[in-house]
Amino acid sequence: NIALAPVDGVTDAAFRQITDELGKPDLMYTEFVTTEGLFRGRETILHALDKHKTNTPIIAQFFGPHPQYYEYAFFIAAELGFAGVDVNMGCPDTNIVKKGGGAALLLDLPRAREIIKVLLTSQEEWKNGKRLADTDLPENMKQAVFKMKSSEMYLGNLAGCQGQLPISVKTRIGYHESQIEEVVPFLIEAGVERIALHGRTFDARYSGCADWEEIAKAKELTKGTSVQLWGSGDIKSIKQANEFIKLYGVDGILIARAAFGNPWIFKEYVPSWEERKNAMLYHAELFLKYRPDLDLRPMRKHITWYCKGIEGSAKLRDRLMKVITLDDLVNVLD
Repeated sequence: NIALAPVDGVTDAAFRQITDELGKPDLMYTEFVTTEGLFRGRETILHALDKHKTNTPIIAQFFGPHPQYYEYAFFIAAELGFAGVDVNMGCPDTNIVKKGGGAALLLDLPRAREIIKVLLTSQEEWKNGKRLADTDLPENMKQAVFKMKSSEMYLGNLAGCQGQLPISVKTRIGYHESQIEEVVPFLIEAGVERIALHGRTFDARYSGCADWEEIAKAKELTKGTSVQLWGSGDIKSIKQANEFIKLYGVDGILIARAAFGNPWIFKEYVPSWEERKNAMLYHAELFLKYRPDLDLRPMRKHITWYCKGIEGSAKLRDRLMKVITLDDLVNVLD
């Protein structure tokens, strides 16, 4: 049970596809999608929900402070055949937190309860035959979703969710300090099926070390329930992930930063420089396939990550940070 964690601006469709093909994680998450953006009819945000043909379960993650908009999130995810719907209760981005989303929900559990309640109600309605077409989502968004569903990328994926779409939450151990004793029982009682817990508080952001002892305490609190508890934070290899599963008793592990520029991590494979170069090119091609409206500028960070640990790669990285087209990339790598 080792997953590719959701990371905004990183785990897009191209990143997920190459990670799936070269690494085969057990589970993957999308980047998070704003629920308010769905309500406002912003079609471009649906790119975060692009996906490739695969048997690997992909969970769609959403964020936002307004409970009522999560109905749209659920029905879009179900329509597109995702394996679950996840609520982001851990993002430390200041703009998101200021608006009451992400980690701010740790300070507003009644609001979090309402969000989960809307998702569980939607889950029941889907089971009873309600579909995206029956919601009051803006018409342009409905049509955009139906177009995605009929596209080549979705053919071969589930044509809409056939069973019950599980509801999960990804969060942190607390806001200012650990809230494990409060938050974990709350989420169990609220009805989620999986909690993915990052071992830092909001205040810590990504500094210091993840507190796996707190994650272990959280796992203890789920004992005797059917709720899964997955942990994340500072996992650098599959060997370490498997050791932590045994050591801390968690049901699974999420890997984030260690997978940047290293889609092979899930297979514990160490690629040659030639294989890294081929992966860079393939990743860039995938990115342009999913986003023909863009050039390679958003891909530059990914491309340079593939150079991690390569001796004397500083000059190469400088050149890679200037690529705009696929030809530019080919020329630099030649």
